[in-house]
Amino acid sequence: MRRIFKGIRANRDKTYTILFIPAARERMKRFDISHRFMLWLWSGVLSVFALSVVFAGVTLYLVRKEDRMVGLARQSQTQKEQIVRIYGRMQEIRTRLLLLAHEEKKIRLILNSSSDAEADTLLGEGGGDPPRMAPSVLIQKGPEGMSELMAEMDTQMFALRSGVSRQEVSLASLRNSIRREQSRWAYTPSIWPVHGVLTSGFGWRNSPFGVGRDFHPGIDIAGPTGIPVVATAEGTVLAAGWDQGYGKSVRVLHGEGLETLFGHLDSVVVSPGERVSRGEVIGYLGNTGLSTGPHLHYEILRHNRPVNPTRYIIDY
Repeated sequence: MRRIFKGIRANRDKTYTILFIPAARERMKRFDISHRFMLWLWSGVLSVFALSVVFAGVTLYLVRKEDRMVGLARQSQTQKEQIVRIYGRMQEIRTRLLLLAHEEKKIRLILNSSSDAEADTLLGEGGGDPPRMAPSVLIQKGPEGMSELMAEMDTQMFALRSGVSRQEVSLASLRNSIRREQSRWAYTPSIWPVHGVLTSGFGWRNSPFGVGRDFHPGIDIAGPTGIPVVATAEGTVLAAGWDQGYGKSVRVLHGEGLETLFGHLDSVVVSPGERVSRGEVIGYLGNTGLSTGPHLHYEILRHNRPVNPTRYIIDY
């Protein structure tokens, strides 16, 4: 059935007529509505519409506010987790720097070097005790726990900055000590001068020429004639040539009053005044001078007094 709505303005008393015209063979229906009722009807419709708009707006506002609250809660939880991770990393850095400070102490013991007064305090000492509770537990306590944790992190950060500054000073001092030791190491005899067999040590011995006992101021290393003889440390050649007792020989002056002597060489390949470095060939093993066979007489003098060369050979 098709229904046609048709509004007809009534007569002068403001009456409205509504006709429903049905299909064929059915009666037409008529409704008369007063103007006042129409005003009430339209007022009700507008009120319902206005209330619907207000309700929809309030609902949308509450939904958005809830979404923001959920987002802020998630952001807050993420920030709390990040704070816990940062605190943990601060503790890791503190532990690693403490280990570095202890390793530095070991190196200083090896070098026989003391640290500077300003850098003597190890990192972390005096930096405050850790919090009574774990950071994750403090965070759950709310603003009071967060305030306590942030105060502790400020203290730890200050301790780290102070410790790093002290460590920088101490490492700079250690670097200078190492440089001094490197320089000292460069001119300290420390290796074998030739590959061979140790046939005579340092000190008193029976004379190799069969006449009583004599003091041997060095060591004798036997080997085949012509094998290379090297400088045992950095230095300057004092003498290179013939010596009445040691035959062809080389004398090298090092630092701090150290001097090395290489005797009974077959040939010499350096000249007086020449700078030599550790491991550099200075001559070849031989049997010149007062010698009973091919060997190298190796001697170390400290302030012109012979000392046992084996004390200076690191792989002896």
